[in-house]
Amino acid sequence: MQAENVIKEKHAGDIEQLKFIFSDENRIIVTAPAGCGKTTAMVSKIARELSNGHILSNKKILAMTFSVNAAMKIKDSLKALLPELVENIQKYLAKVDVANYHNFAMRILFKHGYCLNGEFTHLSDFKIVDEDSPLLNTFITSADSDKLKKVNDAVKASNKEELIAALDDYWDILNRKLITNHVITYNGILISAIKLLRETQISSFYKQYYQMIIIDEFQDTNLLGYLLIKKLIGNNMIIFLGDDVQKIYGFLGAVNGIFNLIIETCPVIEIKFCNNYRFRENNRMKVLDLFIRDCVENFQPSNLKASVLVKNLQSDHEEDDFIVKGIEKIVSTKEDKVAVLVRAGWQGNSVAQILDQKGILYFNALFKETDPEYISFYNIALEEFHNNVLGKAVQRNLKNCLLAVDARRNEIYQQESKKYIFESMYKLLEILFVESKKVSGTSRDKYDYIDFILGNKGLKHMMEFVDEQVVLTTIHAAKGLEWEYVIIPRLNGFAFPSSHMCRSCKEANSCNEGFDYCKFTYAQSLKKAFKEELSILYVGITRAKKNVFFTVNTGANKWNHSKTTSCLLNLEGLILEDYEWENAI
Repeated sequence: MQAENVIKEKHAGDIEQLKFIFSDENRIIVTAPAGCGKTTAMVSKIARELSNGHILSNKKILAMTFSVNAAMKIKDSLKALLPELVENIQKYLAKVDVANYHNFAMRILFKHGYCLNGEFTHLSDFKIVDEDSPLLNTFITSADSDKLKKVNDAVKASNKEELIAALDDYWDILNRKLITNHVITYNGILISAIKLLRETQISSFYKQYYQMIIIDEFQDTNLLGYLLIKKLIGNNMIIFLGDDVQKIYGFLGAVNGIFNLIIETCPVIEIKFCNNYRFRENNRMKVLDLFIRDCVENFQPSNLKASVLVKNLQSDHEEDDFIVKGIEKIVSTKEDKVAVLVRAGWQGNSVAQILDQKGILYFNALFKETDPEYISFYNIALEEFHNNVLGKAVQRNLKNCLLAVDARRNEIYQQESKKYIFESMYKLLEILFVESKKVSGTSRDKYDYIDFILGNKGLKHMMEFVDEQVVLTTIHAAKGLEWEYVIIPRLNGFAFPSSHMCRSCKEANSCNEGFDYCKFTYAQSLKKAFKEELSILYVGITRAKKNVFFTVNTGANKWNHSKTTSCLLNLEGLILEDYEWENAI
């Protein structure tokens, strides 16, 4: 009862959160806009279920999500918030397993994979590769490659019928030609786990073992993730948390309307969090939040009105100089942090060059997860971690690991222009090792914490702890992070929205284009693409605690035509306000 009283006091006045936390329903969907306290409520729900004995002594809770960063956020939130609610935190933490989909699938394969193929007993020696890795060509034919591609294409297109039709061929190639050679793809990990969970004995065990399963950021789930989750649903409590407006991984196959799939397949109660704590005292940002959400949810011009601060300049160079002046103004406070968030990494390179010239310290996270240097860093960091740390994360061994990685920097990058990728990733690795000291438990627990992050390419989660007041990164990489101020540049057509979206828009005649502007006219064929661009914008906006600033320029492009302002700035009801840094900060 003591824990329940603490929880009630913590969430006093928030009817929706209390309804969720104290619900005994077995199927719950929680939709929560940014800043509405979803993570805090989730931790309180876990504390309530554990403290009142609903989770038996030999059972557990599984908290699972799409990305490793989101999984790490759950882990960190449990450690930070549980002590406010319950005593003996280690006892409670031990009752909660946290994983992203691939990590959970790997756990199943380590434990039961031999039932599918005896080579899975050597899973720790496997090479995990992307679907288009050249390594695959060593073991499979071009015809095989086409069959693997069918699955990957079906996942990205969220085409369930084509995916189901192609799965058997995929598994046959995976089983006969890849697993036997200790190679597995990321899709293959999920497909293998799904195949295992078709075994009634195995799936029944997990349905009973995990009396409560929480799926966070459910809107980012692709079809393979969805099929994996379905295999875990029995008489246990299943909670789906997320926000369709924050679905920004459509290009990776995040399923449109995935919450409706759950509603259509089983009885479920729906709870929507409404209290925006992040912008409670910031009316401009609160109104802007509601406006963008309205446009995404209804796919039509909003009846609401909102204002944004937009600086329209005459050239790329002028825009970059203006951004850097804003950065200088913000960092002069010595307190506030600012992030320049771009739609695509290349859009921030010219700002980085000026910051370098001026000697302004910043953290550069403009690299892509497909960059060879990024991939190589992880491979070497993980190898040296295993070679030097040997199962126990003591500081002396971690220092040796850092030295070993640094000694191999020439293997990671050859071009001077790519040096920043190594330096940024190395800094995140240093931060990870420092943060691992805060992990409760033994040196083995700390080792497992580090191994989980490196093994799942989750170092970007450590951006939360960088010392620099200035961060340059993409909106996708910024999800889950916050800064006092956010600057979003290049609000031009073919930049934000993407060129792919803009070309499709022109072909569908869904834009009223002027000399230097473009207005979207809501063609149904572009509903998915436009909503995703708005969702990306929404995620960028809601990373700001105090204010968000937009910049755009209508100077000449490389074909000497005037660039247009983005249709995202020309939404009906959106008022554009000019600003100068002297008055805006």
